[in-house]
Amino acid sequence: MKTNNILKQICIWSLVLNLLSCDFLDTKPYDFVAPETFYKDEKECTMALAGVYFTLAKATVYGNNYSLMLSNTDDLSYFTREYTSTPVLNHGAVCNTHDAGNSQMFDTWTDLYDGINNANILLENIDRATMSDEAHKRIKGEAKFLRAYYHFLLVQAWYEVPIRKESVIDMETSSLEATPHAEAMDWIIKEMEDCIDMVDNSNYDKSPSYVKKTVVEGILARVCLWRAGYPSMGGNEFYQKATKYAKAVYDSKKHKLYKGDIYAIWKNMASDKYDTEYNESMWEVEFIGTKDDGRYTESRIGNEIGNLQNVNGGKGLGSGFYAGSLILWDLYEKNPGDLRRDLSMAPYQINNKGAEAAWKDTEIVERRCGKFRREWETNTPLNKNYTGINFPILRYADVLLMLAEADMEVNGVTNLALSCINEVRERAGISKLPETISVDALRQELRDERARELCFEALRKYDLVRWGIYVKAINTDLAKAVTTDSRWSNVKNNRSGAEGFALYTKDKHQFLPIPRQEMSVNTKLKQNSYWSKE
Repeated sequence: MKTNNILKQICIWSLVLNLLSCDFLDTKPYDFVAPETFYKDEKECTMALAGVYFTLAKATVYGNNYSLMLSNTDDLSYFTREYTSTPVLNHGAVCNTHDAGNSQMFDTWTDLYDGINNANILLENIDRATMSDEAHKRIKGEAKFLRAYYHFLLVQAWYEVPIRKESVIDMETSSLEATPHAEAMDWIIKEMEDCIDMVDNSNYDKSPSYVKKTVVEGILARVCLWRAGYPSMGGNEFYQKATKYAKAVYDSKKHKLYKGDIYAIWKNMASDKYDTEYNESMWEVEFIGTKDDGRYTESRIGNEIGNLQNVNGGKGLGSGFYAGSLILWDLYEKNPGDLRRDLSMAPYQINNKGAEAAWKDTEIVERRCGKFRREWETNTPLNKNYTGINFPILRYADVLLMLAEADMEVNGVTNLALSCINEVRERAGISKLPETISVDALRQELRDERARELCFEALRKYDLVRWGIYVKAINTDLAKAVTTDSRWSNVKNNRSGAEGFALYTKDKHQFLPIPRQEMSVNTKLKQNSYWSKE
């Protein structure tokens, strides 16, 4: 794990984040400051907090690696390149061909721990700063929550990792063994619970880029659902907690589903617009600039994942590496008229003349992810590869579906569970589920609804893992769709990557291997049990 000094980077972070239109930063840069002379007041602690937040916007986290290459390995999409092609060989995690030496995986691990270290440094120094009690509590709450959230991303992806509660100055004296999975999850939940009444609970009509009370509660629902399921199997206790926290968001009345235009929230994310009426996008990573205008963050959202756009010349390139699978298509076709189908699986590409070119009816798996479209960007000129399209971490639609799932697992078929899932379905233009539905049927409907609503949002893999069906979903169901369904294209790019991914996926691929480079430095850390036999 690299341990870059946060104080040397504050200059960079403050400059970058000051351009993000985030509410929490209005600072001038410093070339270098030492901990004993920094953290004097609210302004300096806010600068440090900006550095903690900046981890989210790195290419290694939500800009590309974690959100795409490491997490978008599920049954609803596939990587549209030949299995033996250079992109797959260079980025093995996209088709589960990685091993413990994968560089993208190590870079993501490193940057998440850098974010944790930055949070620890702030938490260790904030108590001596002069500021109002309210500002102190809020900044401390946000830093504490982000530290827990980064740990959750690590545990969710790597299974068992070190929990670092103190800053690291020298790795040679800071080796630390992995914390058992369930114990780590319980610490994360407790840390997040402590933050509920520390963070802001008022400014919900401003940028969704920073943590507020309902964000903490919504993420807690997600974390508790993970703790309830595989691999820690916490069961009913944590389904109850998930219900509690999702219901708190529901009862707050601070968020609603955006009505009237299923595309609106995605167009907003592409153009730095914020919905102040519905606030459906509760927490998103903000990306900025065009790179060509001298300012940018490292986002490939809209480029690597997004609609296929075969044009540059200031209009941006959409490589469209991720396309929808037949499994996703059939889930939409189960309910004809689902408005989300053509949103999620774009019915056209942008040709080299900048015009829409519709896919044929038989070209189903050629349809790329349509949620992130470069044509919706408003920055000019657009850079070939880097975009300003934001990425959603938490949407209210997800909260409704989490509430429905958790409540069902505790209480069976309830009016609350049906009301929540039906609200999402109605917005999508499909019929309500009947009150007579069985528990098993509702469970499957909820899983299908999460697929239709939340595809391409770095959630599906982890849903499949916590439900205990990841390997079956990939190695059996997706493999069958690719190899036996005549609707799947025979074009190499559309078959080879998907087929290789599906057939190669094994039990170990539910989690990532601990990076080899990390174990060479942290001598107390051993390979996790999913990969230790390799």
